[in-house]
Amino acid sequence: MKQEERAIIIWSTFFVISGFVFMLALFFSPVIGAMITLAYIMLYVGLCAAFIIVFREIEVIKKDTIENLTERKEELEQVKSAIKTKYFKKKIDESSFKSIIQDYEKMLTEIEVKIKRLEGQK
Repeated sequence: MKQEERAIIIWSTFFVISGFVFMLALFFSPVIGAMITLAYIMLYVGLCAAFIIVFREIEVIKKDTIENLTERKEELEQVKSAIKTKYFKKKIDESSFKSIIQDYEKMLTEIEVKIKRLEGQK
């Protein structure tokens, strides 16, 4: 389960529970009910602020992760280019070259999939 889904479930649970408390308080005593209403409003505003902060932090983490993956992808492409140069200079045999390039292509593909998945979640 994603962090955002967990946060939504927690939010919904607290909202429903606080609604029941509010209804019970109004049913049993109007004075206490009024006080609970104020507490309920303060709780709601506090939870809204907390979830806004959490969701902003999640977005910052996603952005940082995408940047890190992009940097890693660029590094792998540079290493791949260096390996090609070594192969063309006959410092690496063909079977080793193919094996190394295949490994780097696999890593690059995994990184690209992760980046696309993270960008799709925005």
